[in-house]
Amino acid sequence: MIRKISGKYSNTKIHHLDVNGDEVTDIPNIASSLAQTFSQNSSSQQCTQKFDSYRRQAENNRLSFKSKNLETSVDELTSAISKSHESAVGPDDIHYQMLKLLPDAALETLLHVLNDIWISSNFPESWRTSTIPPVLKPGKDESDPSSYRPIALMSCICKIMERMINDRLVWYLEKHKLLTPVQCGFRKNRSTTDHLVRLETFVREAFIHRQHTVAVFFDLERATIQHGNMES
Repeated sequence: MIRKISGKYSNTKIHHLDVNGDEVTDIPNIASSLAQTFSQNSSSQQCTQKFDSYRRQAENNRLSFKSKNLETSVDELTSAISKSHESAVGPDDIHYQMLKLLPDAALETLLHVLNDIWISSNFPESWRTSTIPPVLKPGKDESDPSSYRPIALMSCICKIMERMINDRLVWYLEKHKLLTPVQCGFRKNRSTTDHLVRLETFVREAFIHRQHTVAVFFDLERATIQHGNMES
């Protein structure tokens, strides 16, 4: 558990990379090569510029809440902490095990800080930074930078606050039935099994009526923004 909390993996080792026929052996250049590959795989430069423009515009629009109870409660905080798993820490080195052992007075202080961030909309700059270790994909060439996938290790306190906000949003969406009934992912008491059962039902009904069932499956490797639309 200590190694997991610290972000130390037993099978992790640094591999030499092959970039356009050139062998990259020193750690700084390996990190730069991986960072460049992750950036290219995420989006093109034009896509990134458009996305950043949309994001800045969205972040500048203050949300208007109709609820009179804007502040989160201790129950919401403790519930969010209890749902956390023993994952690796972010750049601030504060892990979930520390938060789970906080006394009541410290929880009240943490709640006051989170509520101040929530009401003032002053998002801490340090929460925008994450530690990104590269993880080799199963069966891939360890010398190819594209064989690695990034995992962002963010601040655990930031993720606690995100979970508290997400719980409120999910409650609101479910209560007012704003989600389509056919959506099963990321919903309580629903899973991909619901869609498998639905697909099997369609196939069986087609057999009974001597008809054909047509299914289309999309596997999106990545998405880019072109002309204001999302395209794969």
